[in-house]
Formats: sequence, structure tokens, C-alpha cells
Amino acid sequence: MFYVNSRAIIERFSGDETEILLQRRTKPDSLFKLELPGGRIDPFESLIEALIREVKEETGFDISKIEDVETRVDTVGMNPAFELECLKPFAAYQTIKGQLIR
Repeated sequence: MFYVNSRAIIERFSGDETEILLQRRTKPDSLFKLELPGGRIDPFESLIEALIREVKEETGFDISKIEDVETRVDTVGMNPAFELECLKPFAAYQTIKGQLIR
């Protein structure tokens, strides 16, 4: 099975500086020591819902703004038995209704 992750680039502005939040990896077998906050998208969960949930779980932060969320494309209406959510220009998608492809 193929699992998709949702990761956030969280910016903090301090004066004329912009800081990006990274978190330390706690898994000993990880190749990477730092990562963007986020995690696995649950089956049929939307990308946005996963991002909000994962950022809260990983950092304790509540998301106040997601940039470019208006680029979300949903296939609702094309085929009632199947629904696909896409975010442009990030080339990400997630099946949120219908059969999962394994």
C-alpha cells in the first residue's frame, strides 16, 4: 500500500526575518534528523484536514492560515461514486471517496 504524507512549511515573522519551523525526528532508524511537521494522511481524509490534524498532533499549533488553499480542485459531480481532491501547484492528490487503489 502507498501512503501519502502531508507536511507544512510554517513561517514565523520576526522583524524583517522569516523563520521556518522544523522538528527533530525522534525515530532512531530515520535517515533525517530534521523534518517539516506533518504525517500520514488517513484513507479518505482530505489533504487539508490531514494537514490541520497533523500540525496539531506534531506541534500543538492550531493552523490559522493555509496559503493557496483556493487552488484546491475537487472532482465532486463528475462521478458520484468516486471523489478525488487535488492541490495545485503541489502535484498532490488523495482519494476521499471510492475505491482505494493498492
